[in-house]
Amino acid sequence: MKNPAKKLSRLATRYETWLREDSAPLWWKNDCLDNGAFYEALDFKGRPVPASRARVRVQARQIYSFALAWKLGFRKKSLPARLERSIERFLATCLGPEGLPGREVDIEQGVLTDPKPDLYNTAFALMALAQTRKVLKDRAVDERVGQMMNALNRHMAYEEGNGYREFLPENTIRMQNPHMHLFEAFLLLFKITGNPELHDRAEILLNFIRDTFFDEAAGVVQEKVNPQLEMTTGQYEPGHSMEWVWLLGWRSRLFDVPLDPFAVTLYTHYVGAALPEGQTPMALAVDNQPVDPSCRLWSQTESLRAHLAMAERGPAELAAPALERAVNCANVIFDDWLKPAVPGGWLDHFDANGDLIAPDMPASMCFHVWGLVLEMRRSSKKLRKKFS
Repeated sequence: MKNPAKKLSRLATRYETWLREDSAPLWWKNDCLDNGAFYEALDFKGRPVPASRARVRVQARQIYSFALAWKLGFRKKSLPARLERSIERFLATCLGPEGLPGREVDIEQGVLTDPKPDLYNTAFALMALAQTRKVLKDRAVDERVGQMMNALNRHMAYEEGNGYREFLPENTIRMQNPHMHLFEAFLLLFKITGNPELHDRAEILLNFIRDTFFDEAAGVVQEKVNPQLEMTTGQYEPGHSMEWVWLLGWRSRLFDVPLDPFAVTLYTHYVGAALPEGQTPMALAVDNQPVDPSCRLWSQTESLRAHLAMAERGPAELAAPALERAVNCANVIFDDWLKPAVPGGWLDHFDANGDLIAPDMPASMCFHVWGLVLEMRRSSKKLRKKFS
């Protein structure tokens, strides 16, 4: 491929224009309720899918996502007041008696319909608060983060650095995904605040995740382990493996440390599967045989972010091919997953035959797609210098 860094830069501009001119306006107009809450999804014509109940995680992820759009210049003047209303609504209606996010909320009545604490949702609540800190000019955000962190430590943390309870009441199977996003939240909080305590929290959590879920022998991230913290399955989700490649790349940049070798292990195993770009499946056996061959959009965005991380921080023999993969993946995502939808929307789920099986456009994808746009913007500048 001739001049892939330049091609990536052009693609980053294309994505950024799409977000600012099409996607953010669509979701701002049609996904936001006047009371500050958000719908779960839009239909394929861009209209709200009527439902009074929504997952708490979607409320937090939409606050986070619109803070990203603000960074790209979307509604610089009017968006802060709207986000502040959404945060106040979230804190008033989505937290249970422990001071932690529950699972489901009635977005019209403002009633928490499932108050059981959830680590995954707590991670995204922390990320939402962190990402809005600059938008709101620090107004009360730090205090609220501190309160939620205290509640997390009091109710969810295991002793001796053994991670966190995924739910309350606690379950017996330990789960990777909530811990991954809590690690992401700690990285973001450190980036926003510079608080060294967040650096230490992130590293302690990463040590637990590394010892518990990183399968060095198979070269994958295990999704679940049994109560004895033993790995129990022979399959993995490639999208989560690639999400970890990107997160470990971010850690490398943020903490100014070498890239964790397991990121290279994960990436090499993924490349060895010879998956077509933009067609990362939901689940594979550790020998890369199909388990769930259907494809979702988030797995593609995380694969692209992993390519960017490896091109930027990986060893020389992987960096240049990763840049070319990033260009190819970005083209496929835009042409096959974004462009066919209503302007600003997306197609979320295809079966093994390539037929669309998603019933609508989930709002939860704003987190993945808009986050990708910001990362393409940042990384393409670095890569153009590196490969010039």
